[in-house]
Amino acid sequence: MKYMTKEWYETAQKTSFHLFLKVSKKAESFSEDYFKQLYKRKEKEWLDVRKAVSEVPFEDIFPEEFHAEYFDGTPIEKSIFEEMEKDYFERREQARINFQNIPAFDAALEKKNFHQSFLDHIKRLRENLPESILQKVADIRVLALDFASREIKQEITQFCKQNGKMCESAMTGYQKQYEKQFKSGIPDFAEELQLHDCILLSCRKKGKDIVLTLDNSGSFTNISEIRMKNSIVLTQDSPLHGAWCLYTEIYPVDNRYEIHFLLLRNKLIDFIVSTDGLEYRYD
Repeated sequence: MKYMTKEWYETAQKTSFHLFLKVSKKAESFSEDYFKQLYKRKEKEWLDVRKAVSEVPFEDIFPEEFHAEYFDGTPIEKSIFEEMEKDYFERREQARINFQNIPAFDAALEKKNFHQSFLDHIKRLRENLPESILQKVADIRVLALDFASREIKQEITQFCKQNGKMCESAMTGYQKQYEKQFKSGIPDFAEELQLHDCILLSCRKKGKDIVLTLDNSGSFTNISEIRMKNSIVLTQDSPLHGAWCLYTEIYPVDNRYEIHFLLLRNKLIDFIVSTDGLEYRYD
């Protein structure tokens, strides 16, 4: 990757610590009583939300009747509507099965889940915030519960916004590069190569081609297989099976294409392939 690099991705994970922070004068100094009060309040909020979610009827999520129209209110053509309706009820039936398997609300279990989430957040803060900020935090437990002194909130906000600008600059840079290198015509396969949140099930050689099989259930694409024609692997720094697809970049090189993948499986993975082009299979 030239723009959405491993370093870029790690920076992108440091852009939102300020979003839910509230200013509290009590957070300026260490207080066990204040921490316990906050913890009890936030734990109750967690339990209330999860209890409310558990009580939502299935029909409120997936209504018994299917309705669809264009944004301007124009009715959808009958054949298209029927196809959409069929797909909806197939997904609804699968969702019903999943819904029935959801365990009932368990307050004791949710208290454990809240505590683990709290510990995970402390770990993220320690690993991602600069030491110059962490040294000024009176109680990182209070910060993990989204309360901070005014000074700390300002410093964290500045830190996150700077990171956000760096990430946006890289994405804008790639978009300009993409438009420049394909100004004479974008290859047919390029616009569809949006694999974010797909899981890579397999990567195998078939003759001179490389075939990727995808689980796209959590993504916004219906691509289930990618055949990279006449391909050569240029970079692969870890096994790919089970990796989560994050970002892709495409570059024309010597009448071929370099496809750059950034993936995640325990650690970030660079996977770069030189190919004549891509063919897709869809669900």
